[in-house]
Amino acid sequence: MADNKNSDKRYSQLAVFAIVSTFVLAATMVPRLTAGPGYGPTPNPSPIIMNPQFQSPPRFDPTPPIIVPTDVQPNLQSFQGGITQLTPGYMEAVTQAALAGVMRLPDSAFPQENQLEGPISGITVKFKPGSEYTVENDRIVNLKRGEILVSVKRPSKIALIKMSWGNISVAADGDVLCKYEDGVLRVTNLDGGGQTIKCQLNKGPFSGPADPTVAIAAGFELVAGEKRLSRADMRPKDGVARRHFKVLENGHLGISEISVDSIMKANDVIADLRQQSTGVKERRIIGDMSKMAAILNLKNSTQGFKVEE
Repeated sequence: MADNKNSDKRYSQLAVFAIVSTFVLAATMVPRLTAGPGYGPTPNPSPIIMNPQFQSPPRFDPTPPIIVPTDVQPNLQSFQGGITQLTPGYMEAVTQAALAGVMRLPDSAFPQENQLEGPISGITVKFKPGSEYTVENDRIVNLKRGEILVSVKRPSKIALIKMSWGNISVAADGDVLCKYEDGVLRVTNLDGGGQTIKCQLNKGPFSGPADPTVAIAAGFELVAGEKRLSRADMRPKDGVARRHFKVLENGHLGISEISVDSIMKANDVIADLRQQSTGVKERRIIGDMSKMAAILNLKNSTQGFKVEE
């Protein structure tokens, strides 16, 4: 009798062991469930090294940007929109983003008047009403005060804007806005890749050693001032969205990224051009600007732009 009880006990233990083994084997053969939201420990977030909205656009040319000992301005934060709290590395990221839009060139890289040649059929010049200017010939215009849009489309090769501080050249497939008022010059590249838009400032406040010759990338605005640039100079209340500011040349020169999309909606000269869009030239200019605006929005994102109010 005792042997039978011992035998039954062993059989029971074996049965329990077999059942447990079956569940263990089944558990190892099916995928495990993942924890849903709110379950498990929260991983430590990665440290923020810059503005999470910032995406650095690639440089448009490997040549080093303007770097001078006076680049670092104590009030640089004010140009960025009155930032009160900065994450580590933010200002460095902003600086690099702004400098992606300007490239210093040797003076010899700027075209001379005797080099202006080729057809003139692709050159279009539009002025804001009230501007003071003179037209020297089919390729050269002298801006004394006001705002001008110059567009150069193939087969034309180049056009030149003169002003009291120097010259701005516009090569083929380029569209530029140039504005000079109250001692402040603005040169905005709306649609010109590489070194299409060049600016040589070598007179007036920029005569002597501080005579920069630069190329401006598409979607950037170069600002030059007779006096040191203020926040209002860099961020005017003109309905145009800007971001990423950097002051150079002891505060007399500045560069910022500009929303081509917003300038097409807010600028009076372009608005007038839209009203004349029945012409072939006008349609081509507006079409090229629209394409560039879409490319820049896709390439560099639209976050961080701000319209000054």
